[in-house]
Amino acid sequence: MAAGNISKNARREGAQQLLSRWGGKIIMKSTFENGKMKHFAVCEKSGNTGRKPRDLM
Repeated sequence: MAAGNISKNARREGAQQLLSRWGGKIIMKSTFENGKMKHFAVCEKSGNTGRKPRDLM
């Protein structure tokens, strides 16, 4: 399942369901650290994180 040309912000809104290699759903989260917005992907089943959803596939 390829992510295609969808921005990290669009994935965070829930427009697309992505599955990780552990079988859980990948969700995008955002935090505000040091004056910058940081986005990262989290697997709901295993709790693993990555900078992009592709890192968890």
